Amino acid sequence: MLGNLVPILIFIIILGLVIFIHELGHFLMARRAGVFVKEFAMGMGPKLFSFRGRKQALNAIPGEDDVTVFSLRALPIGGFCAVRGEEEGVEGDQEALNNKTILQRGLFMLGGSLFNFIMAFVVFFVLALLVGYTIPRVYMVAEGSPAYESGLMVGDRITHFNGTGVRLWSNLQLTLDMYGGQPIDVRVIRDGQRVNLNITPAVATDGRYVIGFVPHRAVGLLDEMRDGDRFERVGVWGSLVNSADNVMFNVSAPFRLLSRFVTRQPVPEGGGVMGPIGMAGVVTDIYQEVSAESMMDTFLVMLSLLGVINVALGVMNLLPIPALDGSKLVFLMIEAVRRKPVPQEKENLVHFVGMVLLIALGIFIAYRDIANLLQ
Repeated sequence: MLGNLVPILIFIIILGLVIFIHELGHFLMARRAGVFVKEFAMGMGPKLFSFRGRKQALNAIPGEDDVTVFSLRALPIGGFCAVRGEEEGVEGDQEALNNKTILQRGLFMLGGSLFNFIMAFVVFFVLALLVGYTIPRVYMVAEGSPAYESGLMVGDRITHFNGTGVRLWSNLQLTLDMYGGQPIDVRVIRDGQRVNLNITPAVATDGRYVIGFVPHRAVGLLDEMRDGDRFERVGVWGSLVNSADNVMFNVSAPFRLLSRFVTRQPVPEGGGVMGPIGMAGVVTDIYQEVSAESMMDTFLVMLSLLGVINVALGVMNLLPIPALDGSKLVFLMIEAVRRKPVPQEKENLVHFVGMVLLIALGIFIAYRDIANLLQ
């Protein structure tokens, strides 16, 4: 039991940092637009403690604090950045969000996810510099393997699997897992020319699908440069590109999995929806697996999870689901087309219904996550 407390604590710290970055994005965009922030809160539920900031509202409203309140709340499951004029119309107050331009309000809604993506980019960049990354360029082909039989050759650079661009090893492996051993159309660049191949993956001893080749590798700064032309020293530009590719991969992967789920095609194990409880279970499993290696390996893996969860939260909040930032952006687009805002009470009703449904969905996902953990 005590052995599980450490990874759970690590997960709470990771989740708290991700939420802090998200709300910080909203906070800074509000300040930039001249919107008064009423409260910046970490956590939900009753306040544990709070303090008053120095930023004072130009126009005091009876019954409200005239300075920003920073608070820590009891339940570490969220946070919020409450601003004046977001849920209520405030006429004539230039510090109210509802009196700002559509662009300023849009940047406020986008700020949280934008900061999550920036944080993820920084995390993936640091990881690429420190531990390197795999390059989808063929160094060696195993004789008798599916890759060998299909005609894959040393030096080929894999660019597409079934029409999907492949720039990362994780992208390549996800595609293999998604298609469950079905034949895959592979496009490579060979001597400057496009070559199309068809490969039927085989199942390895660990149950994963493989096609049987060894890729090149960019070696990180934490590793000694290895002998052989398979390895090259990681560079700043390559790390920047790899970081951007990682962000885009983690943005697109859920939608690729969702499309297969909707079309009733096989979904890889672990590709389903999960909530904080399920994610805590995954973090616990990963921690127990890597903590036996070294503290540095554990730190690097947890850092990688920080990047992945940042992207996940950023994407989720941009979905056009009532009560999320994405739905508020939809209302702004409607306002831009109609040239007048949707009545505040109607928009609030939509978000309220959405919040109720999200809570119900969260309870269902939590129940399923607990059932999976018990299994």
